[in-house]
Amino acid sequence: MPMATMDTEPSKQKWMIVCFILATGLVLFYNLWARNLENHGYLRYAEIAREMIRSGDWVVPHHNGEIYVDKPPLIFWLIAIPSWFYGSVTPLTARLPSALSAWAGVVVLFLWGKRVYGAVKTGIISGGLCLMSFQYFFEGRNSKADMLLCFTIILSLYLFYLGYDTERGKSYLFYGLSFFSMGLGALTKGPFGIAIPILIMIAFLLKERQTKILVSREFFIGYVVLAFTVLPWIILFLKNVGWQQTIALVQSNRVLTRKAPVYFYFYKIWVEFFPLSLAIPFLFSHLWRKGGERRQPGESFLLIWFVLLLILLTLFTFRASRYLLPAMPPLALLTGGLIRKRFPYFVAVFCLFVVIWHGVDWHRIRTNLSRSPGMVLVGELRPVLGGAPLSGYKLDVSTLEELNFYLDRVTIILKEAGHLAGNRFILMPEKAYRALLASGCDSLHLLREFPYKGERLFLTSTMDCPGSSGPVGRNTDA
Repeated sequence: MPMATMDTEPSKQKWMIVCFILATGLVLFYNLWARNLENHGYLRYAEIAREMIRSGDWVVPHHNGEIYVDKPPLIFWLIAIPSWFYGSVTPLTARLPSALSAWAGVVVLFLWGKRVYGAVKTGIISGGLCLMSFQYFFEGRNSKADMLLCFTIILSLYLFYLGYDTERGKSYLFYGLSFFSMGLGALTKGPFGIAIPILIMIAFLLKERQTKILVSREFFIGYVVLAFTVLPWIILFLKNVGWQQTIALVQSNRVLTRKAPVYFYFYKIWVEFFPLSLAIPFLFSHLWRKGGERRQPGESFLLIWFVLLLILLTLFTFRASRYLLPAMPPLALLTGGLIRKRFPYFVAVFCLFVVIWHGVDWHRIRTNLSRSPGMVLVGELRPVLGGAPLSGYKLDVSTLEELNFYLDRVTIILKEAGHLAGNRFILMPEKAYRALLASGCDSLHLLREFPYKGERLFLTSTMDCPGSSGPVGRNTDA
């Protein structure tokens, strides 16, 4: 039976779709709980969700007891909700939003590839190419916001394409849902969740000479949906925090600090998208050869998405590898269309790289379980502290995250030596301890020393130093 006929058999299609969805879910969720959260600072998201649950404040995120404005709250809500039902934040509940987003993204890519190229196998190849790529696989197993943002961009652009490619009566629904997804992107990573898909839509509509859609009734309804998705949280945040304090917090925020050379993405893409990146020369060579032909709108849209986003990221002053993630889906879809007749080879390569990436993850799990400084430190501190409050002096942010998360409390932060008196237990780095001694604070009661990440932390008890003005800080039960 010819390949085209086989691919259109309804019964075979159903089994292929079911197997694809189950297999990709297994790839993403297998062993998701095994590694703890200290790697690469991913504990921060879990800690904010933990403080959200403990404080009962689901509007204003807090990190180490301080108001956190680096990210909007959607990722923290999605971590906190299953954690609240379970009773605590765990590595699994912290990673669940990313894994679910990656899984849903793969399913959307399958539907998209099937629609553009007209074959179930092409949809499977497109989704599988994305999943087996290095960055998508590992970001889908991390407790950060990048995969959630990537999914909202995929979904908003797919729904926009459906609205563009369907009759006007249905376009209202698709455009409205597209803007709702953009709103979720804004609640994940701020303006980027709106700016990226909107700019891609505008570029595509300019190419198609359909810019009137931007001011159509369908889009106007979408703008309203977007406003009703984002504004309620902003209004509640301003009501709880206050306008002036919000402005001060935003002005003092330093979330965008990662700078890199202008050519950063042009070499990073080969590593982050591997092995999908190997197809880039062949794909663009193929597109160049057929450059004189008129492409279908679906292919043009994907090409505009990939090229425009890469240009925008390059022009943006702050650069990081994970910012590339939303550029991977269009590349996977275009490549899926290019190799759609190589399905058996794709299956073999997919299985090979899934095994390789899980092998890498197993190695990280083994290393992480044997070298978990935060868990070891808290395990040694807990018997000494009992239920007593703990204060921190000159501790860095990552140390505070680990203390708060594993001790399940908020450590009192002491910023000046004059605030040290009257505190029962105070943890500080060795350098801070020596500096206090040198400054004339000779009443330090050293209780224990703890090795920690190549340094030493000193646990002291109540002290009486020059200029002491009593303890300050937050309640440890916050």
